Amino acid sequence: MTLNFVRSAFALICCAVPVLSTEVTAVVLPEGRYSSLALREMGREAAHILKKSGISLSWQLGKPAQEFTGLVVVVKLVGRCDMDGPPAFLVPGALGSTHEANGVILPFSDLACENIRGAVQSARLAGNQLRGNILLGRAMGRVLAHELYHVIANTTKHGRQGVAQPALSARELTSGQLEFQPADVEAIQSDVRPGR
Repeated sequence: MTLNFVRSAFALICCAVPVLSTEVTAVVLPEGRYSSLALREMGREAAHILKKSGISLSWQLGKPAQEFTGLVVVVKLVGRCDMDGPPAFLVPGALGSTHEANGVILPFSDLACENIRGAVQSARLAGNQLRGNILLGRAMGRVLAHELYHVIANTTKHGRQGVAQPALSARELTSGQLEFQPADVEAIQSDVRPGR
């Protein structure tokens, strides 16, 4: 009897809160040097974060050579996106931004790699270049997920915690897991539901 109750409750929950899946493609345009490892990690991290909100994320480096289904967001990587060169320093300023015009969110985002590099530099273990590029990619993925939140949910508002909060610390960018909060998932799903 308990097993049937659990099955019924699970079915009711699944029916009451549908998780919608939508496809989003990020076309990534680097302006400067970048680490292939960091970019792979960026895509993996952002896809992992967005998956729990019903978003299927794929990405393509450079000018698209094919047609895409779903939402396409152009993501410009501004500055140097690797940890291989001279040390980076944490400087004040945004880690990323999404463009808007007359109150309308546009599908164009920028990641400020120099600022992200500075945050990673302050958080990473000294002297490990490979680990540095993995952490940079993780941080870039979290900033990318944050910016995609604005585009997909069609909002300039921020969440109170997690990926959608207004600012992310060096520790939040590089360690543990960082996810969307339930209210942020609802904001994403409410804007991808049919008829909106």
